[in-house]
Amino acid sequence: MDSKTGKFQGNYFQWIKSELSGWDTFPWAMFTFGVGFELALLFISPFTWQGLVTFIGTFFGMWCTVAMSSGGYDAQGNRVISHSINGLMGAISVIAYIAVNAVAGHWFSVIDQLIFFSLIDVELMFTWRTWGRGKNTGVNTLTNKGWIYVVFAIIIAWAILYPLGIQLQDTNPIWDSLTLAIGGTASWLCFRRYSQTYTLWILSDVVNVILWFTTLQQGFAPATALPMLVMTLFYFATAIYGKIVWRNPKTE
Repeated sequence: MDSKTGKFQGNYFQWIKSELSGWDTFPWAMFTFGVGFELALLFISPFTWQGLVTFIGTFFGMWCTVAMSSGGYDAQGNRVISHSINGLMGAISVIAYIAVNAVAGHWFSVIDQLIFFSLIDVELMFTWRTWGRGKNTGVNTLTNKGWIYVVFAIIIAWAILYPLGIQLQDTNPIWDSLTLAIGGTASWLCFRRYSQTYTLWILSDVVNVILWFTTLQQGFAPATALPMLVMTLFYFATAIYGKIVWRNPKTE
């Protein structure tokens, strides 16, 4: 890292390597457990291309979300609130999730993934030298008035999206429309670097758990729905951990 310009000196893969070092132990343990569980589900289920795509998506998705919430230290020994490896790796998980949700008929989840990709992954693929280094700078905070705006925006978006989902024959319009309403808002707040993003990620993960649980109950391919349900539970856990880390960025 150049101390004068604040830019990472090296290529993209060297940057990824640096972001994978200095993590606290707990995030690595979460990632190892999550991937191991998803791998077991892949092996015990009948092999399908949907199952393989789901595993690829959950693998890279878990990697990125754990990194975003992993406290630790950078190469200079400074305490950081996250290690970001989004961008290319995040885009891989997004493509996989789009394919899985399209097959399941979750059209709003497809849009939600596209928004996440556009606001977070694309920017990082172009600004990885200076953005998402996990520094304790540039983090914004929502005021009470800001929270009121956010809640109203989610409610209005849900009210508009739900009847639209029925017209589009979304297989689960109630929960899928709420997924987009909350997830799209969370992506925007993350793009604007608000610390309260993790509060919305937690709510979004709860809705996604319900979405995939009901999808599994509806009889959608268990080889895909079950891993996605486990993935959403994992995201829920990492969001809670991330909220704690971002609230106490200087905690050793």
